[in-house]
Amino acid sequence: MVRQSYAGYEITTEFSEAAEHTTHGIESFVEWRMDSFDWLDRALETDPDCVFASMVKGLLLVTARSQNFAPVILECIDHGESRKEELGEQERIYLKALKAMSEFQIFEALEAYESLLRFYPRDLMATRFLQAELFWMGESRWMHRVMKNLEPDWKPEMFQGSYFYADYSFAHEETGSYEIAEKFGRMAVEMDPSNVWAAHAVAHVMEMQNRSNEGVEWLSSLSKNWNEKNQIVHHAWWHRCLFHLERGESQEVMELLSLEVRNPDSLRVKQFPDAYVDLQNTASLLMRMELAGIEVGENWSEFVPLAESRMEDYTNPFTSIHALIIFAKSGLHDKAKSLILNMLAFTDLDHGPLGSTYRQVVIPLAEAFMAYVEERPEQVLEKLVPVRFILYRMGGSHAQRDLFWQLICRSALQLEERSLLKQLNSEIQDFGFSMLEKRKSYKGVF
Repeated sequence: MVRQSYAGYEITTEFSEAAEHTTHGIESFVEWRMDSFDWLDRALETDPDCVFASMVKGLLLVTARSQNFAPVILECIDHGESRKEELGEQERIYLKALKAMSEFQIFEALEAYESLLRFYPRDLMATRFLQAELFWMGESRWMHRVMKNLEPDWKPEMFQGSYFYADYSFAHEETGSYEIAEKFGRMAVEMDPSNVWAAHAVAHVMEMQNRSNEGVEWLSSLSKNWNEKNQIVHHAWWHRCLFHLERGESQEVMELLSLEVRNPDSLRVKQFPDAYVDLQNTASLLMRMELAGIEVGENWSEFVPLAESRMEDYTNPFTSIHALIIFAKSGLHDKAKSLILNMLAFTDLDHGPLGSTYRQVVIPLAEAFMAYVEERPEQVLEKLVPVRFILYRMGGSHAQRDLFWQLICRSALQLEERSLLKQLNSEIQDFGFSMLEKRKSYKGVF
């Protein structure tokens, strides 16, 4: 079997066009574009035996964090296994990663990605996959170390260099190196103004430093460049909503929620109607609006179908807790409690890192949220305070997990636990949040 060399990938196929389409699909993924699967499907139409295109497709579906894609992912694995003897070493390592992720063997997948990057340090697909998995494990320091290891092999003028420096920026932001994060995030945007991940990384810095006015200006000036980007755009608009919320602009937030954060008529939503990021964005934003004293009315019920798609899906702990929030706030307490029971059953079956995270973090957090909704502040603190320092294990960023720290603080305030509030103030600042006393999200708390 002939092996084609394209853009740093050794692709087993007799057709150069299939290899070219595959690398276009990879480039699209790296750049957060919507047409990744189109290119991979073209590669497979050109050469049905192009196993690498199948494996890349499977890995992209893994990142979508949905059990709905499990049958297709298994087909991609079977395709790879059927021609394993013909594959090159790089392709075999990707197959190992795909098999590991399909079975929730996350550490095996991480080892495969790190192995790839030791041999191919400018492989941006492996870089993205590795950063994504570390992000969803809450391993920000590991993510930071990975990017530091890769940095000597990169220069700004290299192909897709903007996207390496966007990843580099975000890794620094999540470990509190805000000056470095902003410097490289801005540089990445200058190199490619459509780089929404870089814009997002700088927005994170501004969120942590309570620079809401700058945040609105920053994202507003760049959003016109995102037309070809995928669901990450919805999350960038979520960040802009946080800035408007902090400025007390509730009407602006409501409009952006329906027009940009989750617009059923948008091409992005039609392409992936049950995208996990949409569920997370909407649940989090509505809850933050309620905490700010804004009436959201029947908006919760609109997103119940999104939550229902996660009733028996445990591919992403952070998504599960947001599904529960939607059920509970929609008045569907029985469904919320059924989700908790489903998660408990899952922990009996999965004894790896995913099951452990559900058992030790997500279920106590879910029980705490139910206590919050049912106005039992003592039980909120009883469940949530002991796990507050391991919330990171369910993934998400500091900015995203801040919602749950707000719930702890509101419950402590309700119980007039002044000594606990003083302690929480210090702990939240240790995570990198500055100017807490001036933030509307903590108004009246500190």
